[in-house]
Amino acid sequence: MAKTKPASIFLLVIAGLVVLTAIAFIGFSWWYNNNPRAALQIAFTPSHSFSEDTPSTQRDYTNDASWAALPGNGSTATSLPQGITQITMVPEADVFFVHPTTYILKDAWNAPDSAEMANMRVDKRSMKLQASVFNAAGQVYAPRYRQASFGAFFDDKGEGLKAMMLAYQDVQAAFDEFIANRNNDRPFILAGHSQGSLHLLHLLQQRISGTELQKRMIAAYLIGWPVSIENDLGALADIKACERKTETGCVISYQTYGLGGNPWGPNFYMDHTPGLNFLPRKGTQMLCTNPQDWLIGSNETRSAHRGAMVRSDDADAPLGAPVPHFTGTQCGKDGVLYIVDLPGEAWQQYKLDGENYHVYDYHMFYMNLRENAVERAQAWLKANR
Repeated sequence: MAKTKPASIFLLVIAGLVVLTAIAFIGFSWWYNNNPRAALQIAFTPSHSFSEDTPSTQRDYTNDASWAALPGNGSTATSLPQGITQITMVPEADVFFVHPTTYILKDAWNAPDSAEMANMRVDKRSMKLQASVFNAAGQVYAPRYRQASFGAFFDDKGEGLKAMMLAYQDVQAAFDEFIANRNNDRPFILAGHSQGSLHLLHLLQQRISGTELQKRMIAAYLIGWPVSIENDLGALADIKACERKTETGCVISYQTYGLGGNPWGPNFYMDHTPGLNFLPRKGTQMLCTNPQDWLIGSNETRSAHRGAMVRSDDADAPLGAPVPHFTGTQCGKDGVLYIVDLPGEAWQQYKLDGENYHVYDYHMFYMNLRENAVERAQAWLKANR
C-alpha cells in the first residue's frame, strides 16, 4: 500500500478545515437570520449589571459646554447643503434636538463623557447630517447626555431600561433648562432620531402635554422610533399625529426600510412593550408619516422627493449638494416606510439587517424635512401672531 505523503495529508487537513468553516458559517448565518436580536444582544450588550457601572455625573445644562449645539457656538448644526445660502428663515423659533445612539461599546451601560468616538459622531455626524435639517426653521439647541449604549436596547433583564431612564433624566434636565433660561417663551420644534426620539416621546408626556408648552410646540419630529397611534399618542389628550404638511402641535414619525425588507426591530418593540398609557402596543397601528407628502399611510413617487444628502466618509467634509428625486415611498400597512427605488452603493455601508436604512432616516429625506420644518414654523407664527 502506498504511503500518503505529508503534503497530501496537509492538503486534506486544510480542505477539511475549509469545509468545516463553511458549514459553521452557514450554520451561524441561519441562526443569525432567525435570531437577529439574540445575536445583537451577545455582540453589544454589557455582561455586567447596571449597578456595577459608575456613570458620569449629570451635566450642568446652565454651562454652554454641556450642549452639542447652541446659537453662536459654531457647531456643525449650522451646516448648509451645497447651493443653499439661507440659515435661519424663521428666527422667531427654536429647535430642541436630541441626538441618536452613538456609543456602541459594551463596556458601559451609559456613554461616559470621555467617549471620544461617540462624541465625534455626535459633533461631526449627527449635528451636521440631522440637526442641521432644522437650522432654517429656528435656532438649534442640542444637549449632550449620558446616552444609553447600543447594547442596552437588546437587553431583556431590565438593566438596559435603567440605562435608558438615566439618559432620559439628562434630556429632561436639559429641556427644563432650555425652557427656563434659553427659550424666552418662543415657539419650538422638538426633533430627534432613534434613542433621541424615544426620550422626546416621554418628554411629550412628562413635560408638554396638558401644559402651556403644548401651545408653543410647533411639531415633534420623532424620527426612527416606533410610535403607537392608539397607545402612545392616545395617552396624550392634546397631541396627535400630524395629518397634513402645515399642521402644528402634532407628531411626525417613520422608520425607513427597503422594499421587501424585514422590520423585525420595530415589530418586536411594538409586540413586547407597553405604550405611554401602559397598555400593550401589540395590535395597534405604528405611525407612518410619509416625508414626501406629510400624509399618514400614503404612497408617493420619486417626483415628490426634494433631495437626499449623501453621507461622506470624511467626517470633516462639508455637506454636499442634495440629490433630488432619490426615491419613491410607500407606507406599509405595518406602519413602516418603504423606499421604492434601490439606492446606490453610497447607501449600503450602514444598512442594517433586513434592508433597514435606520441610519439614513434623515439623510434620505433631508430636503423634505428641511422645507417642512420651515413650513410648519411659519404656519405656527401665522396662526399665533
